[in-house]
Amino acid sequence: MSGTEKFFFLGAVTLAALVMSQASQDNAVLALNTAVSLPEEMPDDGNPSPPLTILTVSPSKTGYLDHLSACPGMSTAHAADVGPDLEVTDFKPLVLAAGKVRLATAPVGGGCFSSAYGMRNGRLHKGVDYYSDKPVPVYAAAAGRVRTRSYRNDYGNMLVIDHGDGVYTRYAHLESFAGVDVGDLVGPGDLLGIMGNTAGYKIPRHLHYEVLTGTWKPRLGSFALQPADVMSLPAADD
Repeated sequence: MSGTEKFFFLGAVTLAALVMSQASQDNAVLALNTAVSLPEEMPDDGNPSPPLTILTVSPSKTGYLDHLSACPGMSTAHAADVGPDLEVTDFKPLVLAAGKVRLATAPVGGGCFSSAYGMRNGRLHKGVDYYSDKPVPVYAAAAGRVRTRSYRNDYGNMLVIDHGDGVYTRYAHLESFAGVDVGDLVGPGDLLGIMGNTAGYKIPRHLHYEVLTGTWKPRLGSFALQPADVMSLPAADD
């Protein structure tokens, strides 16, 4: 088994544990907002995207989550900033990237925090994950222009938005897109799609969300950018 295959296998096992944990807890907290280990850039082999199913969901009243709970049974549930009720005690709903751009920390209509930014199995997990066992909407974290809408075996159906000032956000594993395409302008809280589990390997439904900074380059595109931990960014003023 190659290193990449082992990486995918470990990610799948971790997520399977989450699904089993969720199923065993009928009253588990699904408070406001996953986990899959994403590899470094992996070439797309040209396989077509799995068929998309457009699902009807009701957006939350505020769009973004204003508080966050860790997923039971996941490593995030044992973090120092998670209380006994699994609530993330120092959660900042809005953060400031590059000192200028206000971003939503959890741009989803529901779910729990299942995976943090950082090293995992010798690789950098370049974003945070939000899991939900039900389809929920995914929103634009801030105003911007869509730079990428594509399918990749590692990120599934993904969008990248340019927010200006060298700040970008990536939304991966979407089940379906909400009609937005490359070049379209979006506003903060605009519907981008539905949380899904698209990828070249089996994973549970979740959003992999990245904050990226730097200069977009023609050949590498978003993979020339530097990832940042959205949870570690300073809070934005209300």
